[in-house]
Amino acid sequence: MKQIIPYTSYHEAIESFDNGGKFFNLFSHAHDGVVSPAELGKVAGVTHDKQAIILYLMMSISRLDNKSRERILARLNSELFEFYEKYRPVHLSLDQLLELGKPGISCTLVGTPKKVSSSISLGATIMVPVVVGAVTGFSIVPIENSYEVYEMCSEESGAVVMVAHDNEKESLPERKLRIGGMLTSLNHFGEGDQAQKVFLEAQFYMEED
Repeated sequence: MKQIIPYTSYHEAIESFDNGGKFFNLFSHAHDGVVSPAELGKVAGVTHDKQAIILYLMMSISRLDNKSRERILARLNSELFEFYEKYRPVHLSLDQLLELGKPGISCTLVGTPKKVSSSISLGATIMVPVVVGAVTGFSIVPIENSYEVYEMCSEESGAVVMVAHDNEKESLPERKLRIGGMLTSLNHFGEGDQAQKVFLEAQFYMEED
């Protein structure tokens, strides 16, 4: 699980982003005043996931002032700016997520994740791809088979949001965090429970005061 250390100035951020990408990114050049998907992906540790690249961008500059953020966005090349317009994340309270959250949306949440024991059967299932020869199908499996699962509790309503990440990734610290990821469908979790039709598939986190 990648921790983001947010930038504290425009110059710090643009110096990091305008890096030329990796050696095989022939059309990206360091310190040319333009930030490409390859350059931002290098910093984010993401290669092909456009949505995750934009999530990293917005979380990493979230503590800059508005003018500095606008200056950063003005440096994105046309392709990367299109990704930004399409995938920019929203910040939701836990209760807003339960009411408004839809699969496929990138979002950030603030709260304290509490790890759910892997020995507990949650009754939640997800669909995972299964490749047999040249054919890709889907299989329904318990979420805990593939993910490390956490719960975050709303201080206002007491409602619970499920957060999870691939079980091969490093665990989230159980303290107040800002967690960013994509809302993902739960195939089944309880009867008529609006709170648990989606979960946040966590990709990044930041320490929160």
